[in-house]
Amino acid sequence: MTLGELREEVWNALARHGLALHPTPPHGHHPNFLGARKAAERLMKTPEFQGAKVLLAGMDAVLKPLREEALRQGKALILPHPDRGGEFLLLKDLDPRRLKRVREAYRYGVRVALEGQPIDLVLIGAVAVDEEGGWVGKGYGFPQAWLQVAAPFATLAHPLMVYPQLPVPPERRVDLIATPQRLIRP
Repeated sequence: MTLGELREEVWNALARHGLALHPTPPHGHHPNFLGARKAAERLMKTPEFQGAKVLLAGMDAVLKPLREEALRQGKALILPHPDRGGEFLLLKDLDPRRLKRVREAYRYGVRVALEGQPIDLVLIGAVAVDEEGGWVGKGYGFPQAWLQVAAPFATLAHPLMVYPQLPVPPERRVDLIATPQRLIRP
């Protein structure tokens, strides 16, 4: 199996079983899925999320509840610039209701370099993960393969996205995987 075939397998399964939420179809995305909010609530209860002051988060729809809660709790949020790869925006002291669409982050954020930022937790979408912390993404965009941050990486996954062991080499490792039913700490 190739990375592309694995992605297609997951996207097709989510679509076939009616588990994909906006944006649909899930193909080409880190999928938003039925139960994602419950998985996000599970992740929000972890010491890693609760103790984080600065979070680096992807722009994926599945991560929206986590971004909103981080802002509600007064945490600083660093997002990839929606139109400029490799650039990042820092949002803090922002009412999450003002950020109606995540692509509008450039209106409220200040450009920052990741180097030297005290990032406590990284939130990323996923296409597939495994019980050992292996992660496969959508194949482009955030998080870039070169992204090296000395903080735990966390993601959300539907049970259909979780493998005992990925059938391909993982693109990166994650430290926390929240599903609607459980928290996986590889």
